Amino acid sequence: MGLPSGFGSILFEGLVSAMLYGIATLQTYMYFMHYSEDASTTKFLVIAIWILDTLHISFICHALYYYLITNYAIPMSLEYIVWSLPASLLVNLFVVAAVQCFFAYKIYYLCRSQVGRLVTVPIILFLLTHFAFGVEVVVLVFANNEFSYLPEIKFSALIPCATALVLVEVLITLSLCILLYDSGSHSAFPRTKCLLNTLIVYAVNRCLLTLLVVLAELVTLVDNQDTWAMGIDFNIGKLYVNSLLASLNTREYFRSQISGLKPDLAIDAVHFGNLPKLSGDEEIPKNGKRRFEVHEATVIAVAAVPSLDRTTGLQKNREV
Repeated sequence: MGLPSGFGSILFEGLVSAMLYGIATLQTYMYFMHYSEDASTTKFLVIAIWILDTLHISFICHALYYYLITNYAIPMSLEYIVWSLPASLLVNLFVVAAVQCFFAYKIYYLCRSQVGRLVTVPIILFLLTHFAFGVEVVVLVFANNEFSYLPEIKFSALIPCATALVLVEVLITLSLCILLYDSGSHSAFPRTKCLLNTLIVYAVNRCLLTLLVVLAELVTLVDNQDTWAMGIDFNIGKLYVNSLLASLNTREYFRSQISGLKPDLAIDAVHFGNLPKLSGDEEIPKNGKRRFEVHEATVIAVAAVPSLDRTTGLQKNREV
């Protein structure tokens, strides 16, 4: 049978998945508390992702209850795959596809039209490849619900599915980093460069954790550690949900960083009054006295002044 010894990994990963679901629920609540003015499509995406995530954790709880409670001390039940396991995999596919389509759209939006197509087309192709192989795995597991069948589809479906996911994640991260770096290199303002560098760090961190988890799943599949691979797959969708919500919820933080920095332009406005008579001035007699109508002149000097303090601006007025 060879499976009971590995079921502890599924329990452990299920507990980690429940913890990540709690973090995602908290982030969803924070999103609707702070970003109620967002577009309806973004709100719908967040609600749909959270509902799918809730459905996913429900399937995981059902599978753990089935194996560890309902069929406790029944070793024969561990030879078969309960229906909630492939169902959770199917929900995971939709979650990952939705989140990656969101980031692909952001990349397309940041690029010029032609460049955007060149960048996003490979991402979409690998994403469709991952989704197709994932659906194949779900269908085959539903049709052959024995754990002993998984090694037979390892090279035909499981490994290609995980490999396509790795490629999609790498392409999205590289595209975001290159676009942000290119924007920062063309900016003349230090605070803009600092903000873009921070966004690059966030993009790398977003990819790093999910990429390591996906690589761990790929390694366990190659090493025939099917239960570990199944448990790791529990958390991939949760990581994508939290990365999406984190990218939406950190916008207010970045806005506060921008508003708290000193502007890169310092404006000095000098007003002149009571100027001597010029050729364009008019002489107007009044009460037997001569008076010149002097036009007020204003000189504005604008200079780029990099600063590290947190004041919001500087304007000097000198009366001469």
